[in-house]
Amino acid sequence: MRTFIAVAISSEVREKIAQIQAEFRRGDLDVKWVEPGNVHITLKFLGEVSEEKLSGVIEKTRLAAAGISNFRVHLSGLGSFPNLKSPRVVWVGVSEGKQELKNLSERIEENLSYIGFAKEKREFSAHLTIGRVRSPKGKEKLVKKIEELENSDVGEFSVDKVLLMESQLSPKGPTYRVIEKINLK
Repeated sequence: MRTFIAVAISSEVREKIAQIQAEFRRGDLDVKWVEPGNVHITLKFLGEVSEEKLSGVIEKTRLAAAGISNFRVHLSGLGSFPNLKSPRVVWVGVSEGKQELKNLSERIEENLSYIGFAKEKREFSAHLTIGRVRSPKGKEKLVKKIEELENSDVGEFSVDKVLLMESQLSPKGPTYRVIEKINLK
């Protein structure tokens, strides 16, 4: 099964993201917007994981989360990867809780490396993906809108658990299912 480890966001933040996406939808842009119900902060993408390896993933993720206390995350700012000249992903930034998310991600990376998962080569970048650019159509409008909304305050929420998720792909987009909830202390 295709899996990843993530942090869920609050329903209030989801609503704010839907409002921001509605602002973008008014333009003629070739962007696949992430369903607000699917928006999350990815800590580690695992890819295909066999049923046999799943218990090890859960165990190592629990170990990584052990001793980490609940913390607050504040979301603000919009941008794009890799940059505004060549936008491929539209994201919402993390203004508070960035270091806590990074520490959690690094602990997960380290623990999962012991059971065969390669460590990510890129440094962890705390963000929420809200859209993926499909083509350059309307690129100027997209960049202008990102710049217009770049200082948006999206809200805050408490992180009290880590989720091991399954992603089932379909032509309509991914469907996510929680495999395991791992509480922080």
